[in-house]
Amino acid sequence: MIESLSVLKKISKEQGIDTITSDAIDTVSILLDEGLEEIITFLDKSVETAPDPVTQISSYILDAGGKRIRPSLCLLCAKAFSDTATPVELAVVCELLHNATLLHDDVIDEGDMRRGKPAARMVWSNALSILGGDYMLMRCVEIISSMPSIYMNQFVSTLKSLVEGEIVQLRLRESVATSNEDYFRIVDGKTSSLFGFASFAGAAAGEASSSDIKKMETFGRNIGVSFQLIDDVLDYSSDAGVLGKNLLADISQGKMTLPVIIAAEKNEKVVDALCRLQRGDDVAACAEEIAVAVKRSGALDIAREEAAKYTDLAVAALETVSASNAAVIAVLKQLALSLLHRGN
Repeated sequence: MIESLSVLKKISKEQGIDTITSDAIDTVSILLDEGLEEIITFLDKSVETAPDPVTQISSYILDAGGKRIRPSLCLLCAKAFSDTATPVELAVVCELLHNATLLHDDVIDEGDMRRGKPAARMVWSNALSILGGDYMLMRCVEIISSMPSIYMNQFVSTLKSLVEGEIVQLRLRESVATSNEDYFRIVDGKTSSLFGFASFAGAAAGEASSSDIKKMETFGRNIGVSFQLIDDVLDYSSDAGVLGKNLLADISQGKMTLPVIIAAEKNEKVVDALCRLQRGDDVAACAEEIAVAVKRSGALDIAREEAAKYTDLAVAALETVSASNAAVIAVLKQLALSLLHRGN
């Protein structure tokens, strides 16, 4: 589990980012310190009553870490509008839902590694990994059901987006005809929606106006798109140890990320390599050939430029809210920028 520190300090240290103002980080560390400790405690309690080995599976993926960006976004967005709001339960829902999707995704994708460790399905089984994710989803519903309907309505909408995004991705798996529009539909469903929920829920808990809640959701959704774009760039520009997953895992599984789509448009040899990959012709060699072509095509720079556009949209939405805590708003802006510059 993470230490009782601001997620911003953690991200800055892990990613080597020195652009975040230290005063702002210290301010938010103090604001979120107690909340982050409560999240850790609540996460542990939320899965401890599950039947074995589901409780072991749940603890396994939660203890593997992660940056806790989504729950921290929830807490930060609440603090932007209220000094006293600390929506720990909502933040826990964000983290449980995220980890539930990871357990399910690894089964669908036949993934072997997650956060630098063997995926839960490799330690237990596909069936138990799915049940572990189902249990986390059940706990999300159990927590949300005791809250005002605004949260349940948004949760259901988010869950729908997550499932639809996965369906689109599965349908297009190994399709060389995947378009930019298809890619962004998947990202909007699988990544952006949960970032949006975290920001929406936090702002609502901070009793922001309906207009500001919507703006904060927009902020979160755009951060989510930028985050995924950079994640897809890092699949080609970082090593597996940094990412905690197999390098080129997506392309080896037949997923068409934006860098691959762009490279395929520029070079017919990429399409040929993708077709050979679909047939199972020396997957490792094909993946490496595609990686080289992606790097040479300029696709990574184009994807980073796209990510920057979404970060700009996120910041623009943030700058229009009527928040009571300008320091938190400033740090939210720096969080968005730090996520954009990962790997630079």
